[in-house]
Amino acid sequence: MRICLTLFGLLLAGPLVAQEPIPPAPSPLAEEPEPFRLGGEIKAGFRWSQAQASAILTPSAQVIGFMRTPDAGNSIEIQHLAVSGEGYLTSGVFAKFEVRFLDLYNRNPTSTDANVFVRQAFVRFGGKPEVLSGDHGSKFYGLFGMAPRFTKQATRRLETYGLWGTAVGRFEQPQLEIGGSFGSHLYGRAMVGSGNPLFLRDTNVLAGDNLSEGPSNEKATYELGFPILYDAKVTEINVRGRAETGFGLGGRWGGGEKAGVDALAWYFGRRLANTARLRGTDYPAELAVLGGAGFPIPTAGNKRHEWGVNVQARVSGLRLFAQWVDQDLAGARRYGLEAEAAWIFQLPGLFLVGESPFGNWIQPVFRYSWIDNQFRAPLAFPRLAVVWPWKKYDFGLRFGLVRNVDLTAEYTFHQVVRSLTLPNLPMKEFVVTLRTGF
Repeated sequence: MRICLTLFGLLLAGPLVAQEPIPPAPSPLAEEPEPFRLGGEIKAGFRWSQAQASAILTPSAQVIGFMRTPDAGNSIEIQHLAVSGEGYLTSGVFAKFEVRFLDLYNRNPTSTDANVFVRQAFVRFGGKPEVLSGDHGSKFYGLFGMAPRFTKQATRRLETYGLWGTAVGRFEQPQLEIGGSFGSHLYGRAMVGSGNPLFLRDTNVLAGDNLSEGPSNEKATYELGFPILYDAKVTEINVRGRAETGFGLGGRWGGGEKAGVDALAWYFGRRLANTARLRGTDYPAELAVLGGAGFPIPTAGNKRHEWGVNVQARVSGLRLFAQWVDQDLAGARRYGLEAEAAWIFQLPGLFLVGESPFGNWIQPVFRYSWIDNQFRAPLAFPRLAVVWPWKKYDFGLRFGLVRNVDLTAEYTFHQVVRSLTLPNLPMKEFVVTLRTGF
């Protein structure tokens, strides 16, 4: 167990002041735009990961290594410190930035990636309303900088990610996004940016160490994990030849204080590079990661594209998010679903901490995600987990303690079919996270 008691103690001594479970988003239509403000958060907690292993084989079925749980057993961890700022610089001009320190659960690969990086940094001209906010926004807006895809789930209610939340659009990218509203119900989005490189990542909270093309590396802090193909953090800006383009068309009804639903159909496409290198690893990204160190996944060409549909809804305390994704990676196709349901219950406060009520809200959460890979790989492909069919179940409970302090407990298990002759790999994980905002 690695215990960071000093920092964890500082976190527990953080400010004990109220929090709304879902704070209202700044409205570009307000008479007085919300001014630019600074803030941040610290996250720390406990993690237990079940130990599992699956062999890495040669073409003759000899065992040369193992994919293993990145860091099995118990651990108390400081997950990250984030410093951020957002608000209106002047009427109609919105800016946001977020810098992460440590960010243990988002490194790439986990032990050797940068400890400090810019997660978001963008400027937006015009109003882009939050989903289900009830606002229509501007007839036209433009956004430039490091920002998430417009298809990403904006409000995450668990610390872990689902399979598609990991695989597509997890990290922000440098981009130009434009959009606007067409009346009360229709809206459109379009973007051009530097695509996130295709790489490997474990499906649990730690990424695992994939430092080289071999089955293991003595410099690795963590094990390889059981990776899927995913969009890694951008390591360089490239809009020549491999620029990613995307567009979406959506409709919305209701929202704000009323029940509402929002549906968005979208498409993204670009060309995959022959190879790309990420910080801290010799294992190649992009088409080379599909090459499997000489034992390739069958591919054709270099075109990558994905299309999908997002549906979000709210009724009373219920919050729903669902996303269907169909992706083609140079002929290697996969598709699947991710859906999350949460219900928030307001509490009157169980007792007082000073003059602040303790226990403001509680929110049970369930998420289901599924990936069906329509491609195969040779037995000697070094990370054979990328072709397994996956189902992931996440159960969580969030508890608003006091303002800007909440506790999340979540339990995860997978259903993974390795082959007709090998049993299911029942990976399990339990994570408790204490978050303090400031």
